[in-house]
Amino acid sequence: CLIQPLIDLEQNVMIIKAEGMNPVSVSLKEYGETSTEICQSKVCSHRVQTYDCGEQLADWFTKFLGRQCHLIRQSSGFKRNSSKKNKKGEIPAVIPSLSLVNEAQYLLINMTSILQLKEQVTTSLGESFLPQELIYRFRANIVIRTNEPFEEDLWDQIAIGPLHFRVLGPCHRCLVICINQQTGQRNKDFLQRLSSIRDRKTNFGIYLANHSETEFALSNTILVGSEILVLKNTTSSTSTEENKSV
Repeated sequence: CLIQPLIDLEQNVMIIKAEGMNPVSVSLKEYGETSTEICQSKVCSHRVQTYDCGEQLADWFTKFLGRQCHLIRQSSGFKRNSSKKNKKGEIPAVIPSLSLVNEAQYLLINMTSILQLKEQVTTSLGESFLPQELIYRFRANIVIRTNEPFEEDLWDQIAIGPLHFRVLGPCHRCLVICINQQTGQRNKDFLQRLSSIRDRKTNFGIYLANHSETEFALSNTILVGSEILVLKNTTSSTSTEENKSV
């Protein structure tokens, strides 16, 4: 969390910064197989084919973290399929492909749920939390806002702007959320408090996958302020249309 990446689209590079270190950059262009070392790695016990980004970046990360490290990137020619089942325990008819993420293509959290958690955690731990800090801890791709907290737990299919998503299930949290993303300090009581709030579970946020029909959408972009439409709840057998505020 103390290493900060910045994407420069004009230069097509990722700039990496950390306190006490000179910035270093890595090209976002696809590496050629003949000039780059191909290596095997693992993500959540699954083998993935990757490119090593080189010794300069390896030395940078090794120096800052104090342990031997290499920066790798996924090969564009390698396809990894999700093994995550849906809420009914079934393998989806259309299996989504993954990058180097842990479980699913996207992770969604709800600001309204964040605010309720903030109140309860602040009261029990006696420590003040900013909403933005909690968002960083939960590391989501998509942050939304609804009228009620945790109503996202009941969704089965949603649309955000022109795109449709299938809900794969809840995100089961681990000790990573106990780490303050600004300081790197850890407080394990944070996870325990989440468990007590969520009926002895550590779920927060939901996993999403692209719906098979999204390839026919007029646009593949969602924007800040996009409308959220709940197409189907897990508690109903038929589709329901319900608008949600963002």
